[in-house]
Amino acid sequence: MENKRKLSEVEVEEELSKLEGWRKEFKCISGRFYIEDWNKLTQFLKHIVNCIEETGHHPDIVFHTSTKTVTISTTTHSEGGITQADIDLARRISEFFRTS
Repeated sequence: MENKRKLSEVEVEEELSKLEGWRKEFKCISGRFYIEDWNKLTQFLKHIVNCIEETGHHPDIVFHTSTKTVTISTTTHSEGGITQADIDLARRISEFFRTS
């Protein structure tokens, strides 16, 4: 179950300091990832889908085919900002780079 506890600015910054590639943008956190190899890029997209299915949390995703980058932004609309669920999703998405 998602933890939709809204985080303070300090909590968000503390959590983001532990997540490479993620930053705060307005009421969301965003990560932008460049992956040169198309096979690995496809695996990453599948990993993101699995994370969404497992958590039930739905980020905005932009796949830039020309630059081989994926930009992910997440916020909890019902809470009006960044919650622990957003951090948890970002952490799970980032696990791809530790295991691949």
